[in-house]
Parts: sequence; C-alpha cells; structure tokens
Amino acid sequence: MSLTAAALRRIAVVVQAAAVGGLAAALAAGADWSWPAALLASIAGALVAFGIGVAIAFLVTRAGLAIPDSARPQRPDDIPAPGPLSWRHAMSCYLAECRAILRMFDWLQPFRSRLTFAQPTDPLPDTPTVLLVHGYGCNHAVWLDLAPALAGAGYRCEGIDLTPVLGDIDDYAAALLARMRDLRARTGHPPLLVCHSMGGLAARAAQVMADAAGESVPCAGIVTLGSPHRGCPLATFGAGTNARQMRWASPWLTNLAEAESPAMRGRMISVFSWHDSIAGPADTAWLEGARHIPLSGIGHVSLLRDPRAVQATLDGLATLRKQPAATSDSALSLPHGNASARFM
Repeated sequence: MSLTAAALRRIAVVVQAAAVGGLAAALAAGADWSWPAALLASIAGALVAFGIGVAIAFLVTRAGLAIPDSARPQRPDDIPAPGPLSWRHAMSCYLAECRAILRMFDWLQPFRSRLTFAQPTDPLPDTPTVLLVHGYGCNHAVWLDLAPALAGAGYRCEGIDLTPVLGDIDDYAAALLARMRDLRARTGHPPLLVCHSMGGLAARAAQVMADAAGESVPCAGIVTLGSPHRGCPLATFGAGTNARQMRWASPWLTNLAEAESPAMRGRMISVFSWHDSIAGPADTAWLEGARHIPLSGIGHVSLLRDPRAVQATLDGLATLRKQPAATSDSALSLPHGNASARFM
C-alpha cells in the first residue's frame, strides 16, 4: 500500500520539526545556549536553508540548464516578448513563492485535505463542472485558495487525487478519463479542466486515450497552469516514473505530442509565467496549436493563488465556454500520430 500525498506531507512536516528541535537541543546542550535562543536560531537556519533551495530552483529553471539552445522552440506568434523584471518585483516574486510553497506543502496538503471546495451561490447556467487536477507529488488541497474565485464566478468545482504519488502519468490519465466520464454522466456535460503542472500532461494523455478508444470528446476544454508540456530540467532530479516522463523532450512527451490532434490542442489554453521556479524555462509551456496566456513575476506554486493567475484562469475558462462543443476529435482533426493508449 502506498502513502497518500497528505500522509507524505505530514511525515515531511514531522521530519522538519524534528530537525529543528534536534538542532535546538544541540545548541542548548553543546553551546550552552538558552532554549528560546536555540529554538529561534534553529528555525531561522531552517528558513534560510529553505530559501536557498527555492532560489536555486529559480536559477536552474530560468537558465534552462541541460537544454541546448538548438532545442529551444521559437516563441509562438500569440506570445509577446517579456518585459524586464525589476529587482523589487523579482524579490516580491521570490518571497511570494516561498510563502506559497510553505502554505501548500506544510499546511493545506497535509492538514486541510479533508476540506471541500467552495460552491457557487449563483451557478452559471448550462455550464460544465470544473474539474481541478493537481500536479506532481500533490493532492486536491492545493486548489483550496483558487476554488473560491471559481465559485464566485459561478463555476461548480470538483477535485481529483492522482495516485500513487510517484506513479505513471498514463495511469493518472486513465483515472482522469474515468472521472470525466462520470461527470458527464452525472451532469450531462463534459467537464472543463483546470490543471496545474503535471496535471496538464495527464489531461492531454486522457484526451488521446479517449480518441484512441473511439469515444466522444471527454472534456469541454483545458486550462493548464505552469504545465511542462515540453519537459523541464528539474524533473531530472525528481523521483518516480512521472518525473522521468516530465524530463525535457522525454520519449513519453514526444510520443504524446505525436498522438495529439489539432482539435485537441485547440481546446487548450496554456497559462504560464516567464519566471516559473520549477516548470521552466517558459518555453516548456508553449504548445503549438494551443492558446497562451503569459504572466510575469509569478513562481510555479504561486500560480495556484496569485490574483493574476486566478484572473488568467477565469479568462481561459470564459474563452473555452464560448467555443462550440465538439463531439469527436477524429472528425474535427487533421491526420495525426499513433493515438496509443500509452506513450512509453
């Protein structure tokens, strides 16, 4: 039996607390510090170490280490060139990302995962349910900050937990497709999907699986937030099958892209940040045939709660609601690659 993301996060919090307590005890016993001073110094040391780790993630991601310049795609026509980021805005982006990581990983996921999403008091008429799909190593609780804005705009929301934590994205896609079928059966509409990071890859794979099985279009559209559609350097250091699949230009990602149709891409909106701290550099989020909403000065985890990312998500959903419903990718698309149910 594998541990859930919530259980793993609770263990991580306990380990962090034990490390801080152990260091404080060592300072109190070995250096004759008072307990308050030792504890404060230990907490400060842990926060500094954490901050250095976040800074390194930003630097590695922005630099696009291990990605040759020849492999970098050209910027799509619908994406304007980014403007410079001042030192003040860069520091604000960094501090906001630190706060978001601590909130998501040390509070919401381990201790608030039993909460349900806010629901609209005045639902939009004849509108699909929004299915929220989390990213790598997470659970549905990462959406607790964004869900109230969706409810305020009239969207009904549901979440899904992709398990096991370090599993195969193809298996996540199968579970996601089953959930989409269930939502369609219950509501009469295929859902709209909002996906963070790896969740966007699972959604893309689920579309291909449905098409390969000869099924109708499984969703009304997909908004991805910081999804590494082309892979990212930091995935090289991640654990699990899913991390290997998310490496830059991995065979899994290559096969997935070859299996997609233009119609599938046409139902997608990729929201990304020029200053993503994990799923970057920014060109990893560019997807030919999809629409793009670029943001600036927002880290990877901050995309789940920054007001600009929330508004971009609402704008993306509004755009997808206006497009005509599709019944079959095969009927709407140009010839495309082998739509295998698995991509490895």
